[in-house]
Amino acid sequence: MKNHSRLLKILRKTETGEIMEDKVFDKLVTATVKELVKKYDIKYNKEDAINMDDDLADRIFEAALELNTRVGMYCISTHRRMEFTREEILDALKWAPDHVVYGAGLDQCTVRSREPESTIPVINVGSPYGTPINEEYYSKIMESYAQEPEIDTIYGGTFNEVYGVKPKTHSPWEILMTWREIELTYTAIQRANRPGLAIGTGANSVSEVGSLTTTSFGGFRQTDWHQTCFISELKTDYANLMRMTHEVKSGLIIHDFYNPIYGGLAGGSEGLALIATAGVMMLPVVYLSTTHSMAPAHPFFNSNTAPEIVWSISAAQQALTRNTHILTTVMTSPSGGPLTECLLYECAAIATMASVSGASRIDGVRSAVGVEVNHCTGLESKFNAECANAALGMSRKQANEIIKQCEERYVEFLGKQPIGKPFQEVYDLTLMEPIKEWQDMYLKVKDEVRKMGMPF
Repeated sequence: MKNHSRLLKILRKTETGEIMEDKVFDKLVTATVKELVKKYDIKYNKEDAINMDDDLADRIFEAALELNTRVGMYCISTHRRMEFTREEILDALKWAPDHVVYGAGLDQCTVRSREPESTIPVINVGSPYGTPINEEYYSKIMESYAQEPEIDTIYGGTFNEVYGVKPKTHSPWEILMTWREIELTYTAIQRANRPGLAIGTGANSVSEVGSLTTTSFGGFRQTDWHQTCFISELKTDYANLMRMTHEVKSGLIIHDFYNPIYGGLAGGSEGLALIATAGVMMLPVVYLSTTHSMAPAHPFFNSNTAPEIVWSISAAQQALTRNTHILTTVMTSPSGGPLTECLLYECAAIATMASVSGASRIDGVRSAVGVEVNHCTGLESKFNAECANAALGMSRKQANEIIKQCEERYVEFLGKQPIGKPFQEVYDLTLMEPIKEWQDMYLKVKDEVRKMGMPF
């Protein structure tokens, strides 16, 4: 891709930038965010579930651009601040791709640039996203996602253990786990009769080791998508840059993500919207990447479905999708787990918000915030995708009312860990379908969301 020609310039910045201590950079981020929130009059309207103000979205974009030119990025490995001019950033955004093709054959799909309230279809990723999974259930769980027609591509969970050994980063076991991920995920897509389905790679690659070894002979394919990430806030390191460099030189599709922390260096909802915009803006600049995800974390709930975070994500998404053509992504990370209504209402809120805010891709679902063993199923990802697709072309005003009603049904459960039940207790493992209780709950909530105005 054209933007890959900047690789050497990016890497040189990690060696030639101003030497700075980590804590000094953090203070610079905090002070600059605080100043810019005030300068650009960024305010969270608690009356609305999502941002309804186009002018505010545009101001957030300009504030993010100024933040990036004044603060830059920090390379932890070299203790240097990587600086960028406004022209460098805008030029990189200009050459970033506005579409990308995933998968092969009948399972091929295209991620396209979208604007708020767009009728262009979103691409839906089905995944446990980091949830620990027992090896004996791994392939079955991945099949539960791959078999759903609403799911366009999948991404794995992480092994609770494999070959009887717990995950060990930077070890031969990390390599074995990532290769085992390939074996069991390929088995799943074959059983689902979707052999060309694109796979997000290296869910079990905690360090760069697993990613590098499995994007080689006999490993993940060029039709799959490969990833790296920023470190909160606005930081990178050699490990992630090594992944990126390998992916660029191998001609791979690069997906990346940035998950700022609510209440952290950037402060509350206004600062979160600003730094989320700034971080995602810099992903294609620094990593020469194709699709770019955000999933801000709550410091107490660990989910991203609290109303103050939902608003921040919507504002950041709209800032980016109104002012650039980059391919943005939102991940659904709810507090609720399988066999809870809480989970489904959280999915409806996030997927609807992301769809009407112009996200190109919607990922999920990291059920029960991804920490409970085997607490993930394909059914909630199907519902996540159904809500995203139903909201295509919907006005933000209509979406706002639906999301507020969903929030009324789940906010009381945030922080109470309604983890539900694990996969093996809510799916028939022979028929590979949800048990009646889980299916009935899904249909009940879907009907309730339909009554709120969702045009399924």
